Amino acid sequence: MKNLLSSCSIPVWQLERSRKIHRACLCIQAALTRGEKITKALRRVSRRYHQRTLKSDPTRRIQLSAQKLRRHLEAWNKNGKVPAAFVLKYRSRPPYIPRPLMIRFVEFCAGNRLASVRAAWQTFSTRGQNARAKEFFVAQVCYCFSAAGFYLMQSKLKIIETAQAEVTQIKFNAIADITDRLRERPPRRRRNLADAFEI
Repeated sequence: MKNLLSSCSIPVWQLERSRKIHRACLCIQAALTRGEKITKALRRVSRRYHQRTLKSDPTRRIQLSAQKLRRHLEAWNKNGKVPAAFVLKYRSRPPYIPRPLMIRFVEFCAGNRLASVRAAWQTFSTRGQNARAKEFFVAQVCYCFSAAGFYLMQSKLKIIETAQAEVTQIKFNAIADITDRLRERPPRRRRNLADAFEI
């Protein structure tokens, strides 16, 4: 738990929030030890901490109503009575994928036979104009362009390829048949000597 609080990946404002809630829980624990009723202790400590601005980020305020403080106290007791019990578990939002980039990717998938969305994205990102594609995860790509849509597109491309191969084979068969039936050059016409005789 201590290692969690010392992690560099956790924003400073979250660490400060955790410590403040930890101190609020310590205040309630001390009040209960003195014989104060829990409801009274929760209201008193809530008035002290609720809506206080965080020093690390003045745009944020700590939300500690009496009801919320009771839930925090229960979590604090269950998780070892340490500040790390209140570290938020969410992560920052991933970067936004530009619409033109995704449209180019869909067009790329529509024109190429590819094994999977991951393989398609990796191949797509190696092209010069799509260099930004390396900044995004495949999960983000699948959120914008579903894997079901990708595989449906690939199945249709396979049908087109099969049909194209069949058309090519029919063409070659027809050419071979024509080659057998017709000469490369037309036959020379023979002149009739009777028609050419003049008196």
